[in-house]
Amino acid sequence: MADEARFDWFADTMGVRAGERVLELGPGSGASLARIAARLGKGRIVGVDRSATALSQAERRCASEIAAGRVRLVQGEIGKVRADRLLDELDPGQRFDLVFAVNVNMFWTGPATTSWTTMRECLAPSGRIWLCYGYGTPNSPTPSIERLTERFASAGYHCTTVTTDTLLAARATPIT
Repeated sequence: MADEARFDWFADTMGVRAGERVLELGPGSGASLARIAARLGKGRIVGVDRSATALSQAERRCASEIAAGRVRLVQGEIGKVRADRLLDELDPGQRFDLVFAVNVNMFWTGPATTSWTTMRECLAPSGRIWLCYGYGTPNSPTPSIERLTERFASAGYHCTTVTTDTLLAARATPIT
């Protein structure tokens, strides 16, 4: 499955809508940034990645979206970059409607406590958190739903998943 189809499936599953403010954790070279930005209209997507090389590639790939103000890039490691630094990419007082990551393993390989805290601090009260996995190819590596459920619960969230044969999207809903 090409990136376009994979990222369209993730965007459809997450319910990406025009006008939203979106934060992507670990966008790498920017394929997902460009696909999501195309759906946002006057909305904005901010990508935060620790790799200067990846962000340089994303900057080239998303040059027209950056020039139009729909894409912003921040270098830093999620959980170490302060929430206020990410929120500075929005208009004053705004928060993100959607925070998501694609194939960012820290959320199922370890507790990622500071990363969950950062996501919470960035999220609007009615906002959504989604963690997405898979490459759209047979035998795409994805975490087990049981493992994700454990990790989400330890961060204070209920895990709801949507899957295809090669893709997994997990929504985090606060445990009340």
